[in-house]
Amino acid sequence: MKISKTVVYLFFIFILAFALRLISGYYVDIGTDEMIYSLIPLNIISAGRLSTVEQAPLYFYLTDIGYKLMGGLTLVSTRLPSIFFGSLTILVIFLIAQELFENKKAAFLSAFLFAISSYAIRHNPEMDMTAFFFSLLSLFFFIRFLKGNHRQIYLSALFLALAALAKPIVLLFAPVYFLVWLVQGYRQQSGILFRKEGKIIVNRKMVKVLLFSLLISILVVSPVLIYNYLLFKEKGMTDYYFTTLAGVGENTIYQGQEGNAWRISSFFSTSQGILKGMFRIDALILILGFLGIVFSWRKEKYNVALLLLSTLFLFVYLTGKTGSSTHYVWVPLVLSIFAGYGLVRTQEYFTNRFRFRHFLIIIIILSFVNTAVVFREIIPLKKTSFAITLQEYAQENIPADAIVVLDPRIYRGVFAWAFHDWHYLEGTYFPKLTEAIQKSPEPKQNLSLYYIECGPGTFCGWKPEDFTRIYDFGEQLSTLFRQQTEKIAEINVIDTFIVYKGSLAAPPTIYETIDRTHSHWYTPVGWKYKENAVDNYTPKTALDKALNGLGFFILYLGVLIALLSPVLVVYLLGRRSG
Repeated sequence: MKISKTVVYLFFIFILAFALRLISGYYVDIGTDEMIYSLIPLNIISAGRLSTVEQAPLYFYLTDIGYKLMGGLTLVSTRLPSIFFGSLTILVIFLIAQELFENKKAAFLSAFLFAISSYAIRHNPEMDMTAFFFSLLSLFFFIRFLKGNHRQIYLSALFLALAALAKPIVLLFAPVYFLVWLVQGYRQQSGILFRKEGKIIVNRKMVKVLLFSLLISILVVSPVLIYNYLLFKEKGMTDYYFTTLAGVGENTIYQGQEGNAWRISSFFSTSQGILKGMFRIDALILILGFLGIVFSWRKEKYNVALLLLSTLFLFVYLTGKTGSSTHYVWVPLVLSIFAGYGLVRTQEYFTNRFRFRHFLIIIIILSFVNTAVVFREIIPLKKTSFAITLQEYAQENIPADAIVVLDPRIYRGVFAWAFHDWHYLEGTYFPKLTEAIQKSPEPKQNLSLYYIECGPGTFCGWKPEDFTRIYDFGEQLSTLFRQQTEKIAEINVIDTFIVYKGSLAAPPTIYETIDRTHSHWYTPVGWKYKENAVDNYTPKTALDKALNGLGFFILYLGVLIALLSPVLVVYLLGRRSG
C-alpha cells in the first residue's frame, strides 16, 4: 500500500486518540456495571462458553484476549477493546465524512474532533464503544449501498450483526436502515417497493438482497440463538434479553432486575441531564455538528437522515430507561462526522475576514484546552475509587495464600473485582466455613486471615436500603473479628475500610471450599468452577452437539473477523487515498 499523506496524518490522529483513551482507561474509576462486564470475560474462552446470561459473547471474548495479552485483569486490560476500537473509530469517521462530503479537509477535521472529544474520552472505557465501532463500520457500507453499490449491504449486515454480538442494543439501528432504504428506494424507483405507471412494484432483486442480508445477520448472531435454544431445552431458562424482552423462559433469576419500563418522565429528565453534561464538555462538536447537518441536508438528505435517525432511535429509547452516560457516546460520534464539514462551510462564509489556517488554529487550541479541563476531572477519579484502592492494597499487602473475609456490608461486586485473584469469602458464608472446618478430619495448620470491615458512616457501595438489610449481620461479624484479630490498617477513600489480620486453623483443602463461593452476576468468578454457572448446560443429542459445535465455529469466526477489521479499515483508507 502506498503511504500517502492522508495515511500519515490519520496515523498521528489515531495515536493521539489512542493515547487520550489509554490515559482515560487508566484513571477513570470502575462502576458497578463495568465490574460485571470485566469479571464475566475472565477466562471465558478457556471455559468454552457460547454466550452468557448477561450479554452476547463477542466483547467478552475480545476482553479475555486482552487479559491474556496483558497478564490478567487490570483497569487497562479490562478496557483494552474499547480503547483500541474507540481509537480506530476515528478512521471510520474519516471514511464516512469523505464518502458524504467528498472533502478531505472536512474528513480530517471530523476525525480529529472525535479523537479529542471530551465526552467520548471520558465515557470510552465501557463496552459500548466496541459495539459502536462495528456499528459505524456497518453504516459506512450501508451508505455506499444507498449510493448504488448493492454488494456493500452484505458487509453492512455482517458488521451490524457483529456489533449486536458485542452489545444487542445496537439492533435499534436495523429498523433505521430499513426505513431509509424503503423511502429512498421508493422515491428513486430502485428499492424494494416503488410506484411505476400508477402501480406498486415489488423489486424481486432487492427482496433477494434483503433476504440474503438477513441470512448473514442471523448466521453471525446464531451463537446466541443456539445458546438460548440449548439452555431453554435443558433448564427452561434463557438469557436476560430473551427472558425480559421476549418473555421466553422462566424468569426466576432475573426477578427485580428487569430494568425500568420506558417512561416519558424519564425521557425528559434524562435527556436534559445528558445533553447538559454533553454540552458542558463537548459544546464545540455539538454546535459544529448541527451546523454540518444543516449544510449537508440538501446534498445528502438520505444519508443524513440515516445517521440522525440512528441517533434519535438510540437516544429516545435509552433516555426513557437509563441515564448511564456511557450509552450516549454515539451522539458525539455521529455529530463529529458532520462537525468537520460544518467547520469548513462556516469558514467559507467568513473567508474575507479570517484565514482558514488562523481560524483552524483557534479551534484546535480551544479543543485541547477543553480536553485538558476534562482530564483534570478524570485523573483524580482513580484515587477516589474504593474498588481500585482495595485491589492495590491487596496487591501490595495481602499474600496470595491468605484467606480474606469481607464484611457483607461491602458491595459484593467490589470485592469480587478487587479480590478475584485471592481466596476471598463473603462474610455471610463465614459461619458455614467455620462449621466445615470443625467437621473436617484433616490435619489443620494456621493460615493467614484478613478481615476487611466497612467503616462507620458509609454504605460501601450498597444502596441504603440494601445496606440496612445486611447491617445487623455485618455488625455482629465485625464485632467477632475485632475481638479475635488485630487492626492493621484503615483505608480512607469515599468510603472507609478497616483491615484486620489474624490466623485461622484450617486444612489447606479449605481453599477450594472458599473459591467455590466466588460468583458474581450468575457467573463463577474467573470461570474456575464453570459447572456452578446458572446457565451451564450439556448438549446430549447428536443434533444438539452439532448445533453447539456450529455455534462455536461461527463465534470464533466472528472473533477473527473482529480482530481483522482494523486491516479492512486500513485497506479502505489506502484505496481512498491511493
